[in-house]
Amino acid sequence: MRMAFGLVGLLVTIGVIAWLMHAIYLPDVQASLHAQQKAETFVNQLNGVDANGVRIEDTYAAFADMRGDGKLQDLQITQVRPGSPMELKFGLRANDVVIAAIDGHTVRTDLSGLANEQEGKDAIRDAYTSDGQLVVQRGDVQITLPLPKPQQPPPPPAPSNTTAQNQQMQQNAQRTEQQQEHGKSGNGDENGTMDELHQRLHALPTY
Repeated sequence: MRMAFGLVGLLVTIGVIAWLMHAIYLPDVQASLHAQQKAETFVNQLNGVDANGVRIEDTYAAFADMRGDGKLQDLQITQVRPGSPMELKFGLRANDVVIAAIDGHTVRTDLSGLANEQEGKDAIRDAYTSDGQLVVQRGDVQITLPLPKPQQPPPPPAPSNTTAQNQQMQQNAQRTEQQQEHGKSGNGDENGTMDELHQRLHALPTY
C-alpha cells in the first residue's frame, strides 16, 4: 500500500514539474526562438541572401532591356523563385519591369542610364538589404513594391445604454399599437375595448 501511495506521489510530482515547464519555460523558449529567427532574417537581409544563403540576385531571373546608346533601360523579370524574399517581401512577379530602386534612405536609383545589367541588379540588391522599395511597371500600371497592406475596417461601435433604451421603447410602442389593433389594452385583455363601447353608449342622445 505504501508503495502504491509512493508511486502516485511520484506521478503527481512529475505532472507538476511538466506543467511548470509548459507554463513557465515553454513560452520563454518560444519567445527566444522567435527572436532568433527575426535576428537571422535581419542578418540575412543585411548580407543580401535569403534564409538558405542564396544571393538575392540569384532568386530571380531578368532580361536586361538596353537603350540605343548601350546603357541599361530596365530589367524585365522573367522568373521569381517561389518563397524567396523577392516574392514574399516585395511581391515581385514574373513580367514585372523594374524601372527604379529606392533604398532605405529613400534614395531613388533609376535603372535607365545605368552602365549595365549588373548595376541594375546591384540597385535591386541595395533596396533589399536596406529595407527599401522597387518601382515596377506591371501591365499598364506603375506601382511601388511592396504594396501597402490593406487596413482592416474598425469593428462597429457597441450600442450605448441610451441607444438600447430607445430601441426598447420603440419595441414597446410597436407592441402596444399591435395589441390595440387586435382590440386589447396594454395588459393584453379586452377591457380597453369594452370601456370604449360603454363611453360611446352613454354619449348617444336619449329620446
